[in-house]
Amino acid sequence: MVTSNVLGCVAIASIYCLIPQQSLSQETAHPIKVTYAVVMEGKEPFSAEVSCLPDSPCSLADETDPTIDLTITLYSGSKAHGELGIYCLPNPCSFQNSRSRIDFSGRRATVDILSGEADSGITTLLVVRRRPRIGKVLISY
Repeated sequence: MVTSNVLGCVAIASIYCLIPQQSLSQETAHPIKVTYAVVMEGKEPFSAEVSCLPDSPCSLADETDPTIDLTITLYSGSKAHGELGIYCLPNPCSFQNSRSRIDFSGRRATVDILSGEADSGITTLLVVRRRPRIGKVLISY
């Protein structure tokens, strides 16, 4: 009888070891509700609430307006921080850091969207040019 209990424990332990660790972390990762609003110059503002998994890119898009593609990645850990990404068509846009991605911290963030392409590679302009603000993203989670 003791032998069957030991064999049962060994069988359960071996099954647990065969389960990929990534699937366990996916099951324990709870979705985070993200409320956002996007205000673009000359367009109707839109807002929504989505559920995003930590450490995974999550789309913040308006299905009726395919000209802007926003993504958010919320990083797991003790500090509340994440990254926003943007891609605009047909007119390029970027954030105030002149890039298509920007880091933010805190549970609430407001980020300006500026006209013009994001810098690519290691190219740096010698002249600082002022780019007009064409929109704003507000995030709360």
